[in-house]
Amino acid sequence: MLIIILILVVLIVAFVPPLRQWVLEELKELSDRLLLLFLQVTSRFGRELTKDGESEQKLWREQRLRNIRGLALRARQRFERSSRS
Repeated sequence: MLIIILILVVLIVAFVPPLRQWVLEELKELSDRLLLLFLQVTSRFGRELTKDGESEQKLWREQRLRNIRGLALRARQRFERSSRS
């Protein structure tokens, strides 16, 4: 029964574009966090950052995400305009 429910959820996510995009973004975020956690645990990556440095890194990360989302939106709009023509 659990497998059937899981398959249904996967199918719904696969065929609903906004939901699919959200799930993929969350998976990317999860993989990024897991990679950073792995690097921190194994190599002291990021331990030298002060609290100010951490907050600055967070601001830069958010800015990059906004830029990427803006570029994706503009590309999608161009694609839609070109497909209508």
